Amino acid sequence: MTRKSIAAAIRGGVLVLILASCGGAAPAQPSPSAPAEAAGPAASAASAGATWDTMLAAAKKEGKVIVTGAPDVATRQKLPAAFKQRYGIDVEYLPEATSVTARMQGERAAGQYNVDVILNGSDSVYGTLWPNGWLDPIKPILVLPDAIDGSKWRTGQPWFGDPRGDTVLRMFNTVSHGLTLNTQIVPVDQVPNGDALLDPKWKGKIAAFDPSVNGAGLAAGSALYVSKGKEWVSQLYKGQNVVLTRDYQQTPDWVAHGAYPIGIAVGRNYLEPYIKTGMTFAQPMLPDIRDYTGAGYGLLCLVNKAPHPNAARVFVNWMASREGTAVYAEAQAQVPVRNDVDTPWVPSDFVPQPSVKYLDTYDYEFLTKERLPIRDFYASLLK
Repeated sequence: MTRKSIAAAIRGGVLVLILASCGGAAPAQPSPSAPAEAAGPAASAASAGATWDTMLAAAKKEGKVIVTGAPDVATRQKLPAAFKQRYGIDVEYLPEATSVTARMQGERAAGQYNVDVILNGSDSVYGTLWPNGWLDPIKPILVLPDAIDGSKWRTGQPWFGDPRGDTVLRMFNTVSHGLTLNTQIVPVDQVPNGDALLDPKWKGKIAAFDPSVNGAGLAAGSALYVSKGKEWVSQLYKGQNVVLTRDYQQTPDWVAHGAYPIGIAVGRNYLEPYIKTGMTFAQPMLPDIRDYTGAGYGLLCLVNKAPHPNAARVFVNWMASREGTAVYAEAQAQVPVRNDVDTPWVPSDFVPQPSVKYLDTYDYEFLTKERLPIRDFYASLLK
């Protein structure tokens, strides 16, 4: 087709309807640094409205969307309820972010396709989902004006982190200090820098999410490795007898109960029940450890060959909107990439500052060239 005929098809809604019904290839995308050219505000709004109405009607006929994501209680309860209230579509929420890739490997080998949308971290997404070709582009199906309004995003447009810039939507960008102290037991001034963690008095009193597997432990472990080197992290994890877990709830429980009053890679959302009882924790900035940014379970992915493709697209659009982002960010205690969502649930120093150069542990290049090799180092160290 010529450019003239493609433009005519878009104005008539034909091309969009074809994409919605058969999941075909997306039209050529503009450069990520510039917004797409449009025929005009009125034409664009009319086209988006027609596309959304068609998509929503088909989604309601499908009746539900299957989403896998974070295992925490707040997300499991709040996200499905909010989406159901908005659109009347059920969410079958599977809290299996840490195991979904292995399950999908077996299911897809057997020709089974049981997942519509995935909310996950960078290791699973860029280490498995993306290279295996299990994802459809999100950028072409974002049609809600609220979702695609570049002025509502800190990045000037929806932030896609994959190499193609159209598939993996990053919803969060939160500063992490990596370390959590139970201040009832460990005053902040007793850990003024990273080297203080090697003090013999802390031996056997530190717990961490396992840095040798995908997840928050690897993000924190990567920041420590980049900041201090392999000899130092060996002294920390091995020499200080750091106790490891692969249960996201267990580390905050240990820290809160004082069994291990120092924690590495403790999710603030898991501490909230304790904070509400009056307990105090500190997540200090250490001068010799780089602060890093990440997204937790904030990478939004649209699975190809989905059993409920239209409901999946509606869910993705809603998640990218202000409402969906706010519900999810609060449940996860994260800082949204959107700039129109207030974040009273996180301390102000969790919000990235333009003048600070952070280690972005979710950057695709860092993950594939450094973070995954660091994971292999920890796997060898801690076996």
